[in-house]
Amino acid sequence: MTPSVADQTSTLAKDWRRHTDPPGLWVAVVIGSLSLHLIAFWLIRSYQSSLLRRQQSQAAIPIDFVEIAPQPKSPVKPRAKVQPTTSLPKSVSSKPLSTNQKLQPKNLPQPVVTTKPNSTNTEEKNAVAIAQQQQRQRELVQQQQRQRELAEQQRELAQQQQRQRELAKQQRELAQQQQRQRELAEQQRQLAQQQQRQRELTEQQRQRELAEQTPQGSQEKLPPPPTPQSGGGLFALWVPLSEEEQRQKMTRSPLPEGLKLAEHIGSNEKKVESIYINRNLDLPVVDFLVSLVIDNTGKFIEAEVIDPAIPKAQRSDYEQYANDVFQGEKFKPAYYSDGRTPPERTNRFVRLKIERR
Repeated sequence: MTPSVADQTSTLAKDWRRHTDPPGLWVAVVIGSLSLHLIAFWLIRSYQSSLLRRQQSQAAIPIDFVEIAPQPKSPVKPRAKVQPTTSLPKSVSSKPLSTNQKLQPKNLPQPVVTTKPNSTNTEEKNAVAIAQQQQRQRELVQQQQRQRELAEQQRELAQQQQRQRELAKQQRELAQQQQRQRELAEQQRQLAQQQQRQRELTEQQRQRELAEQTPQGSQEKLPPPPTPQSGGGLFALWVPLSEEEQRQKMTRSPLPEGLKLAEHIGSNEKKVESIYINRNLDLPVVDFLVSLVIDNTGKFIEAEVIDPAIPKAQRSDYEQYANDVFQGEKFKPAYYSDGRTPPERTNRFVRLKIERR
């Protein structure tokens, strides 16, 4: 049987009313959506504020970086993790809500924020490690400083010992040089004495040969050989210069300050006993300046003619005469008034005069 139009219309009206949602459901959905958005915005804002506060608190901590030892890695900044416990809204009941249920606020779930533990302990540990590193660094610097000072002291001590060794070596060389000079002077004096004896022996031998070659009858006419006599021959007189005069004349090697000069012991007059000098040195009656070399025991070493008036060609004859005059003479050695050790050899200037009587 075919249904009528009225029946079909009533059926359609019933179907439309069955699928229509109540207005309260839409209101609840809107309110829930707004609440979720507000909660999300609040969480984002809180997270940003916590990050800013954490950065400011970390920036206020001073951290020293040491270049020698590697620094511990800075801890990773903890980030707050938001673990929302909200669950999706359950399916809305298909039952219509009453007016009281619409106006009554729903118990919304609160978000739970979980963060990692604070990094204060880590920062304190880092600060302690940095302080210990700085302390070790200071101790290392102090130890290096002490080592440098010790090395400097050892170097100065080595230099001082080196200087002492060099000074001792110079003193030994000077002593050896002075010893060689004394030996050379002694050899020269012995050579001069030997030459003098040889000349005297040669002269005696020549005289004997002449006597042998002379006829027997004419021997009475020959004069007797010269012999030293107390009433004739060469005589020497000398006068020592004063200390001031000698200082003025010693321009090349000045006389040391405070040195008392050597003084002759005995008479300042002597007869020349050498036959060779009396016979062969035709010296005029003249006075000349002589430098006498005296050692630290008062012994005469040698004589040197320093008078510029004596020609250089004749100085050897005058020096031979002076050496013969002062040979065997004794002197009081030079000395310092304050007790210092005098030189091994000193010079004494005298003015020597030749006389014939």
